[in-house]
Amino acid sequence: MRLWIKFAKESPLRFLSHLDLMRAWQRAIRRARLPVAYSAGFNPHPKMSFASALAVGITSEAEYLDIQFTEPLTREQLTALQQALPQGMPMTSWREVQDNTPALMALIRAAEWLVPLTRDVLPELQKRIEQVLQATELTVTREGKKGVKTVDIRPMIYGLHVDEKERLVMLLASGGEGGVRPREVLGLLDVPEAEQHLHRTELLVGVKQCLQSPMHVLLNEKEVSVNAEENCYQL
Repeated sequence: MRLWIKFAKESPLRFLSHLDLMRAWQRAIRRARLPVAYSAGFNPHPKMSFASALAVGITSEAEYLDIQFTEPLTREQLTALQQALPQGMPMTSWREVQDNTPALMALIRAAEWLVPLTRDVLPELQKRIEQVLQATELTVTREGKKGVKTVDIRPMIYGLHVDEKERLVMLLASGGEGGVRPREVLGLLDVPEAEQHLHRTELLVGVKQCLQSPMHVLLNEKEVSVNAEENCYQL
């Protein structure tokens, strides 16, 4: 049995590292005595992975764990898993997927981010949002193992707006095909201090020109398709 589990990483755990988060899940699975599957070889490890790493200091309501078990789980076992997780890391939903479904990590194409704002920055921020969306090229510099490189991140910015609660909403490319870092966009908008309040609201699977929640996409053997009955972000 293979599951995609959606969970939150709330404020009490915001400084938990990616590795610590994985260990927390492994401890919870042991406490709940669940039959998790292990890889073969000299150094077997649980068959589980996150859809996308979350930087230290950031909260989220849309983290995903892709995990495989050796046998089907009962509702009572899932409840036991929920109870074994640390406070601040609640499971919010889950779905069963076929063993031959592609790894969720490989399907993620975008992330939605939310940033609360102070009212005094709004007038100028609206102007900067318009400038960013109207730009044909937006370059940033990144340091990597091979040195400094320049990257055009404009194609990776899918959407920017301020919602009715005066929060900045960013829909940005994420995943294996390349992504943009939220702090890079906040820098372009001249609100770098807002990074400390970053909150991830969703990870999205890419299906052609549509972005949809992993909980909603249709899965047919190795094929992933759009669920027409659910919300879809058009690219």
